[in-house]
Amino acid sequence: MEGLKDGTLNMEMLQFKSKFPREVLLCRVGDFYEAIGFDACILVEHAGLNPFGGLRSDSIPKAGCPIMNLRQTLDDLTRCGYSVCIVEEIQGPTQARARKGRFISGHAHPGSPYVFGLAEVDHDLEFPDPMPVVGISRSAKGYCLISVLETMKTYSAEEGLTEEAIVTKLRICRYHHLYLHSSLRNNSSGTSRWGEFGEGGLLWGECNGKSFDWFDGSPIDELLCKVREIYGLDEKTSFRNVTISLEGRPQPLYLGTATQIGVIPTEGIPSLPKMLLPPNCAGLPSMYIRDLLLNPPSFDVASAIQEACRLMCSITCSIPEFTCIPSAKVPS
Repeated sequence: MEGLKDGTLNMEMLQFKSKFPREVLLCRVGDFYEAIGFDACILVEHAGLNPFGGLRSDSIPKAGCPIMNLRQTLDDLTRCGYSVCIVEEIQGPTQARARKGRFISGHAHPGSPYVFGLAEVDHDLEFPDPMPVVGISRSAKGYCLISVLETMKTYSAEEGLTEEAIVTKLRICRYHHLYLHSSLRNNSSGTSRWGEFGEGGLLWGECNGKSFDWFDGSPIDELLCKVREIYGLDEKTSFRNVTISLEGRPQPLYLGTATQIGVIPTEGIPSLPKMLLPPNCAGLPSMYIRDLLLNPPSFDVASAIQEACRLMCSITCSIPEFTCIPSAKVPS
């Protein structure tokens, strides 16, 4: 704040940034969308943009993109897991030397990168799968993985997981933010220094190199509050519970087993899904096989899947094309 004067562009951008500190701020300035400070560094690193004014150590970092490249820049940032806040100028005639008015026109998030006015009629945008906000807690039942999808306004909670199961799920999950509940700090030794005495060491090793935040209180309620805060939602915004019952299902695959047989990508071990499927088969079929191996279904469901596969193997005509639409693209 020191050295910034009221009425300057940098001060105005800082005020917008303070409202959404977790998002990269892109501010319309003439024919460009500009970012300053750490946000400018993110643009250079992940969107391949050049810094304004070159690389000088004695000035505030600044970078930006032309207005016609905004969609590509948003795609690059959201693909890397960043949320973006877009600030527009108020268009129209202004008096000489008068400040231009600006307002927040929209937000782009991973899994929901659409911003009003960027999708032409003849351009079908590819929407990635929505990335959840993930929270992990621990109770007498075991570990719990809470997953919240802001785009779908849904959440699920998988309870009773072992430490290996929770680490396996973390390793294959792409998430927007990771939150760890304070219950993970409490172990049998009575210390609050998580992982120091072995209990929770596997999970600690998985999370130690990642970016995460701690949270307290009721795990589900508090995580939903965090999601509302991240995305700037109203406090009354409700989320639907879509938790699938695990009753009658086998336990998830152990981490060691999953890596040794190649279900999880491991250096030096061939990928099991790639060995099971044809060379040109990727995407959804590969993910489906991987999820079945990591989280085996109940006996009834497994038998139904086997029967469906047997029937499809005996079909002599072509199967009607079935288009899978990403959930983020389905109107709510």
